[in-house]
Order: sequence, then C-alpha cells, then structure tokens
Amino acid sequence: MSDNQGSTPSLPAPAEALEGSPPKAARPAAVVGIGGSAGALDGFERFFLGLPPGSGMAFVVVSHLSPTGESFMPELLTRCTSLPVRVIEDGMVLEPDHVYVAHGATSLAIVNGTLILQDLGLARGHTIDAFLSSLADDQQERAVAVILSGMGKDGTDGARRVKERGGLLLTQDPASADYPSMPASAVATGLADAVLPPDELAARLYQLMTNERPLSDGVASGEINPDLQRVLLLVRSHTGQDFTRYKSTTLLRRIDRRMKTCGIGALAEYMGYLQQHPAEIEALFEDLTINVTSFFRDPEAFERLKELLRTQMMGRPHNGDVFRVWVVGCASGEEAYSVAILLHELVQEPQFQGPLTLQVFATDIDQRSINVARLGQYSHAIEQSVSPARLQRYFTRNPDGYQVSSLIRETVVFALHNTFNDPPFTRLDLLCCRNMLIYLNPDLQQQVLAVFQYALRPDGLLFLGASESTGLRDENFLPVDPRWKIYRRGPGAPGSLPVGHNYGSRVLNQGTTDRERRPVRSITLVQHIHSLLLANYTAPAVVVNEHGDMLYVNGRTGRYLELPSGSSATNNVIDMTRDGLRFELSSALRRAAHEQRAVVLREMRYPVGDDLVTLDVTVRPISHPDAQDVLMIVFQERSAHDFVEAPPPEQLDQVQALGRELHHLRETLQATIEEYQTSIEELKSTNEEHQTTIEELKSTNEELMTSKEELQSVNEELITTNVEHQSVIHELTQANDDMKNLLESAGIATLFLGNDLRIKRYTSQITRVISLIPSDVGRHIGDIRVKLEGITFEDEVKRVLSTLMPLEVEAQAADGRWYLVRINPYRTSDNFIDGVVVVCTNIDTLKTLESQLDRSSLNSEALLNAIRLPMLVLDDDLKLITANRALYELLRVSPEQARGQRLFDLGSRQFDLWELRERLQDMIVTDVPLTQYVLDLDVPGHGVQKMKVEAWPVLSPDGSAAEHLMTLENVTAIVHAVSQEGEAFTGPATDLDPDS
Repeated sequence: MSDNQGSTPSLPAPAEALEGSPPKAARPAAVVGIGGSAGALDGFERFFLGLPPGSGMAFVVVSHLSPTGESFMPELLTRCTSLPVRVIEDGMVLEPDHVYVAHGATSLAIVNGTLILQDLGLARGHTIDAFLSSLADDQQERAVAVILSGMGKDGTDGARRVKERGGLLLTQDPASADYPSMPASAVATGLADAVLPPDELAARLYQLMTNERPLSDGVASGEINPDLQRVLLLVRSHTGQDFTRYKSTTLLRRIDRRMKTCGIGALAEYMGYLQQHPAEIEALFEDLTINVTSFFRDPEAFERLKELLRTQMMGRPHNGDVFRVWVVGCASGEEAYSVAILLHELVQEPQFQGPLTLQVFATDIDQRSINVARLGQYSHAIEQSVSPARLQRYFTRNPDGYQVSSLIRETVVFALHNTFNDPPFTRLDLLCCRNMLIYLNPDLQQQVLAVFQYALRPDGLLFLGASESTGLRDENFLPVDPRWKIYRRGPGAPGSLPVGHNYGSRVLNQGTTDRERRPVRSITLVQHIHSLLLANYTAPAVVVNEHGDMLYVNGRTGRYLELPSGSSATNNVIDMTRDGLRFELSSALRRAAHEQRAVVLREMRYPVGDDLVTLDVTVRPISHPDAQDVLMIVFQERSAHDFVEAPPPEQLDQVQALGRELHHLRETLQATIEEYQTSIEELKSTNEEHQTTIEELKSTNEELMTSKEELQSVNEELITTNVEHQSVIHELTQANDDMKNLLESAGIATLFLGNDLRIKRYTSQITRVISLIPSDVGRHIGDIRVKLEGITFEDEVKRVLSTLMPLEVEAQAADGRWYLVRINPYRTSDNFIDGVVVVCTNIDTLKTLESQLDRSSLNSEALLNAIRLPMLVLDDDLKLITANRALYELLRVSPEQARGQRLFDLGSRQFDLWELRERLQDMIVTDVPLTQYVLDLDVPGHGVQKMKVEAWPVLSPDGSAAEHLMTLENVTAIVHAVSQEGEAFTGPATDLDPDS
C-alpha cells in the first residue's frame, strides 16, 4: 500500500559509517533483533501488525533463509507495517522506525550502529546467535532480542549475551508458535522479560520502550470502547462500509497506526480529526481493507476439485446445458481465472462428455479489484504458482507480465456484488468461497451458508478454504473432502433467503419437519372425540405466518378457501380467498402483524355457492416460544336467518364495492410505503454488513498471501536442509566405504555382535573361522557353527558382555590353523555398550616360529651339554644366560640357581676376581676376545685349580654384540708338569704361553 512506501534518506559510505556512531538525532531509541524461521512467517506478520508506530526503534529481521533461494520476506513485511522495509546492504546505518531484513547468503554483525555483512561460514549455522551477540556488544542496554517461531536452538546463546549486557529479551509463547523449538529454548533460560503471542509481544515491547499503554489493551477482556464505535459509524456514513463485525483487536491496532501517523494519542481526539479531515477517513478505510489473492492457491486442493468436477460434469447428460460457477470475493481475479482454466482443461479432455457451455461469475465489493480482474494483466510473479504448460496455453507473455487469454476471459463475468444484500446467482454447480467465513461471526456465517444453500443446485459443490467448515449446517452440506473442505449440497428444495426476509416460512418448514419426524402413536377414544368436536362444533380456522402461508388448518375451511384456477399449487391464504374477502383479509393480516393485536372484520358478505353469507373474520397474533410472527384466522358465520338469496350481479351496489376497494387501496398504499421505508433501512443495514464482510475478505486474502510466503520459506528451508542431508549422507557413505575397505584390506577376520548376540556385520575373512553367509546377518550366534576348538565361543561372548573385560585367547580351527581370538565390548560415542567386536588374527606363522625356536633351543642345549669343557653365555651385565652341564657340575649349582645371576655371585663368590672382571668388561666394551688367561679357581671338592679362561662376543646380524661366550679349561695338570721342569709361576694367575 502507498503508506508503506516512504522516502529513504541517502546513506553514508561504509568507510564513513565506521568512523563513529550515527548522528545523535538519527540514533534509534533501541535496536531490536528479531530472529525466527522463515517457514513461520505468521509470527513476523503478527508482530509487525501488532506494533504501534512511532516507537523510535530500529528493527533488524534475521531468519533462516536459503543462501541461494529468493526470499519474499521484504515484500511480506511491507504489507504488514507502515514502516520502511529495506534489504540490508554492507555499511547500512540504522535509522529509527525502519525495518531491516537480512538475506540468507551472509552473516550479519553491527558496529557503532552500522550493519556489516560477513561470510556466512563465520556464523557456523547460527546466524541469529551471531547477530544477537554482536548486537549486545555494540548496543549494550539498548539491545532488544525477540525470539519468534523457529526450529532448533539458534538465538538462545545470543539472547543470553543480550541479557548479560543489560538488554531485553522477549519470546513468543511456544504454544502459539508453528515451530516451538527456538522460543521454548529461549524460555528455558529463565531470562525472558515477556513470553506472549507475537502481536501482544509487540505491544509489550512498545509499552516497555515508550511507557505508553497500547490502544488495543483491554480488548481481550471484552471492554467496549464508545469512541471506537463512533469512529466506525463515521467510516460507515462516509464510505457505506460497516466494520463493526471486524475483530476488535485488529481494528484498534490499525486505527492506532493511523493515529500515530497523524501524531494523535487518543481516540476521542482522532474522532474530531476525522470529522475535520475527510481525506483521513479514506486513508483509514484503505488501511482497514486488504486485497490479496493468487493463482491456484493450495494446488492439491485444486487437483482434488478437478477430480470431483470431472465426475460431476460427466454424470450429466450432454444436452447443451450450462455449467454455472460463482466465485465469491474474487479480489483481483486470480482464483476466478484458476477455476475457469480448470474447467476448460476438463472440457478439452478426449473422454469428456458433458455440458460444453461454461459460465463463471466472479464478484467482489471492491470496484478497483474488479477493474484489475477484468483487465486480466498480471506480473511475472505468477510463474511461481502457474505451471509452464498453463502459462503457454492460457496466457500471453508481454513486457509487463502475463495477459490472460481471451478464451478464458470470455468465460468469466466479473461484477460488483454484495454477497449479503444483493440477490445471489442461482442454479449453480460450483460455488467457491475460500477463507472468508473464518472472519465472520457465527450468526453471519449461518446467513452466508443459507445464501449458498439457496444458490446451489442439489449435489452442487461448495469449495471453502482449508481453515473453514460449514459448522452448524452440516445437514445441508455433505463433506466430500474434509481435508480441502469441499462439500456437496444435500438434496431437497432450497430454503428461503435469510437476508432482507423474515423467517415465517422457515418456521413453517421446521414445524412441518418436526411433526413429520414425530413417531406415530395410537389415537385413544378421548382424542378421537376431541378431534370430532374440533372438526364439527368449532369455527373453522387457519394459522398462517405474516406473509399468509398456511401453517395449520382446523375445521372445514373449504367453504371460504379454494385453489385459484390456472396456477400452480399454493398454500397462501390470500391467493385462496375469493375477491369478496381478499382485500380486507390482506389488510387485516398486515395490521395484526404490525400492531400485534386482534383485528376483526365484522359482517363481511361472502358468496358461498349460490348463497351470500355473513361472516365475522378475526385475525389474531399468536405468541409461542416455538414460533414467531404467527397469526390465526377464524371464520365465524352468523345465524341462519342472515342468509339471503344472492341478488343478480347487476343489482349489486357498485358504489359500495368501489368505496370498499378504494379504502383497501389506501390501506395497501400506506402499508406499502411503510414497508418500503422499512426495506430501505434494512437494505442500508445489510449493505453495511456486506461492506464489513468485504473488508474481512480482503484481510483473508492478505493472510492467504502470507500463507503462500510461509510455504515458500518452508520450501527454502527444506532445500537447504536437503542439501545438508545429502552432504552428510555422502560423507557417511564415504566413511562406510573407507571402513569396509580398511577391514577387508587389513585381512583381519572381524565379527560385530549386538547385545542380543545377533550378527550385525562381519568381514569376509571371518568365514574361515565361523560358517557365515550374507543372509545370516540378524541371526543369533548360537545358531551358527564356530570352527574353533578348545573354546566355548558363545559363553565367552556372554562373559565379556557381563564383565566388560576384554578377552584374548589362542584357539585352533578345524583346518589346523591357529588364531588369536580377541573379544572386546563395542562402545558407542556416548559410552554405551552396544554389543561386542570379535577379531580373529591368524598366528600360524608365529606358531611355526615358536616351534622352530623351541627346537633350536633344545638343539643348542644338547650341543652345549655334549661339550665336556665348561661353557657359559653371559650378557653385557655379566649375568648368566645359559651354561652346559659341565659348568653346573663344576660349580655344583643347579640351572635354576645359576640362570640370571651375575658371574661373580656364583659358587660362593668363586669368580669374584677383580682382574678377571676388568678383562671381561674390557672385552664387552672393545669386543676383543679374551684368550690365554689363567686363574686360580677354588673348585668345590677339588680345591684350587688352574683354569684357562677364554671369552669372545657373539655378534648379532647387525654386527652388535648382545651375548658373550666363555669357556673354562682346567690346566692344573699342564701347569704342574711345567713346574716340575723347573719353570715356576710367579703369580696366582698369569697368561699362559701358547708355546709352553
């Protein structure tokens, strides 16, 4: 609307904006960060509709939008608020009473009151948290966080930051949210200053920031504002539209918006302003009326309607009949053209057999909308709701958009029409009235549905909005598709029109129906006698409504009433009365109904057959809770002597007849004038009600457009979520493939079992140990043959599950292979035990090497023992590794006592000789063998013996010495022989000359 388009002051460059805060005069009173899901646009709409203008605050809207999709958020908010709505650009300076909308491709921050666009990845998926945190740091106590409907927990951390900096936190009531996760998470912090529906949340924010009571406060409690009624009466007198049946909260919010625009603070003052400025009445009227629609709203509903219409149209004979449709509240014509396109597609189907002539009547109370609809020119935005095939077939593209083809335009007739006051279109096969009834009071809903029931043919279709139903009139409309609210009119004649008519005939029909539904009871003798008395001894009488339609007959009224010839059957008492009494009886009925008193026509001469009788006719109103405006007519004849022979017609007093007729004409004229004046008043009132209904229709269309925007946003979110899910699925698939290839390439037999010991997964190598095929996944391990001997596999698995202690055991398979079986608990990322992992490693090679090592050790030991010379093997610390039997016998120690002991600790310190130790240590350091060294050794049982010691390192394959071999040779005899020849030794131990 025009009041939403305001001039925007020029903005400084981003560099200039960052040099300091905005000028003090342009600084907002507060900066409000509003976070929510783009799929719940209802919350944003209700918030801004409930926000009084003139708060001096700046509003920044951050929602979950697709980074690549187009968003309709700015256009939507433009229809919901009179404040300027701007899409955020980098370096934009905040101004008071402005709304700023962020798009989904970037993250948002604020520095010194200037909005900065950042890389989307910096927000890490929490764009609302990122902005609110920046807002709290920048604005401190002037920051306000508003959390609306949304999924997840985005916004909670940012709201905490705002509260820490002294700002406000307002949260939508989760019960009123389409997606309650975000507001519920914010409420759970316990920091919210208010938890209310969005419209009340805006009023509360206004009150907190301005310390003013919003105009709409108190409406929910049922307060009646006389000033509001005066304003509405003034609008009605000026425009002819009655808004008294609008929701009071909606009226007051929109009036309050106009008041703030005009700088007025009280309704009484605004009333005076309206009286002095008629142009403001028009502005208020435009603000109270909204006109929004679209092509093929709810495509699934139209597809279902198409199926039902196909059945309905093909079920009718092909006799050139006309298929009639009425689209109520057509607005700018999109829905009417949608129905026409749908019908044309059905007629063009090859198998179609039915009426070829189509008539679509589209009506609305707004002349401007009718003019737009007749033109049939629409913008390129309809590409989002109309399929390419339909655009190509039924539209003509031009630079301004799309023009509806003449083929469809000629099918639709647009007219200015008031649904409540003007006569309805009748004999309809389809009536479309979508999302209008939800704004009407229950009594007005019943009146509208009565009009629809009157207008539709039996079995005609009624197409309502998704949030509507027929309510109390289910007996007249049978549900065909409860989801999309498509109903079929029930059989039977239509009722009378409720608008501008009284309900006497309806009382008749209801009374007759009730009597017909009463169970038949046996008639007693007393009741029969009463019936005879009433029929033979009581004056004939009829009970009629104020229009003369007969409701009840008593006695023999055939003497006075008869069916007129040449006309269809009727039950109207005026039509059945002869000329001699017709004028007087009609006048008496009107007088009795109007004055609510008995009217008596005395001594009325009335021809009965060939006689002329004298009658007293009494018309008396009847008061009863079950009937209103009911009259009783009693015919009472005078005594027999009053009967006279009927004179010939030429002898009748013509003057008296003409006088009586003139008197009747005067009364009839007076009654007609009164009825005409009454009808004018009723028509005025009805017109006002119709104007109110039209305004509700416009509001309904606006809400429907909002629903479309919500669906668009939900679709954007679904696209984004789908991309994320596809990425996660791809990563999971890649990880699963990597894990599978890792397990297979490692060649390790692995088996995964659940807590119930059922097989979850395995590698192909496990089949050498356990007989498994792919179909065994899900089977119990106890049903599978395990090829391991010496181990109870199932029991060991159960023991690991019960103790959570890993098990490692060697076992031999039936084919002779050896396996190292490891059974470990399977722990999830949250430390939950979800079964076991069994790993079987082939250790055949290790077993072979172990066997070879054992044989080699036995051979080495046998070889050493075969040598008679005492020998021993030492390590670098001179500890005994092994020795032969000759050494053990020499020292008289057992192998168990000697192994691992230091050389100089053996045999009661027999080797504790410092010189030998030094020589051996030199050998260890230099790897130079020790040879030809003789020492005195105290041998148990033999005394001191001369022993020649030789030692040399045993080198490993890499050339390093890890062990040392040492031999002892008893050379006592040799030394003794030498000493006998005169050569003496000079010391206890000397090197032995090899040549000696």
